[in-house]
Amino acid sequence: MKKKTISALATLVTAAVILIGGVINEQGDKNPLGNFFHESGSVKASRVKDSSQEGTYQASITFPENLLKAETEGIAPFGYIKATVSKVTDGDTFHITYENRDYKVRMLDIDTPESVKAGVKPQPFSKEASGLTEEMLANKNVKLIFEKDTTDQFDRLLAHVILEDNTYYNAYMVENGYAICVFYSPNTLLKKYFNELQDTAINEQKGFWQLPEKDRPFIKDSKGKYVAAYKSKGKAA
Repeated sequence: MKKKTISALATLVTAAVILIGGVINEQGDKNPLGNFFHESGSVKASRVKDSSQEGTYQASITFPENLLKAETEGIAPFGYIKATVSKVTDGDTFHITYENRDYKVRMLDIDTPESVKAGVKPQPFSKEASGLTEEMLANKNVKLIFEKDTTDQFDRLLAHVILEDNTYYNAYMVENGYAICVFYSPNTLLKKYFNELQDTAINEQKGFWQLPEKDRPFIKDSKGKYVAAYKSKGKAA
């Protein structure tokens, strides 16, 4: 009889522990076993990858080859090159080494907040944009894709930038609110594509779009176009 009583009590205690543990876990309180699995293996890795609001890089977008194909290697209209980034200037500008020569590169279709422009105070989110580009591009190998015009009036290469993991970096910057989209003819093949990315970033308040409108580095001009806020007359960036 005594053994049966002890056995019954043990069964009740075990059931109570399981029940209480389930309630605690459902309420989101700390659970030693649950916390152990949460902080280890794939669960922890997934949490880190998804924490984009904390500034963690998250590869999520690839180049739309259906809209622009670059099949010829070389600095030429609709060509491509593979190079090493030697220096990052700011969020949308950097230097590469290609065939033992230095080139300055300006990313196509985007504009990031000014961080090093003479006579202009660093704009909101300029540090974040330039810091991300430094982290992701400096001393890394990249693929550059060109459109019709390969250079601008400053002799900078104009390019779409593809990272080693195939992330399309220009689009990543717009998608996450580190840049606005801007277009200069004749390099406008991805205009619709970028406008859609920007609309989504605005709606989801990504990056600098989360700031109050008056504090953003880019504002709408009289034509409804986003331009650099520091330009008093609202000319295009």
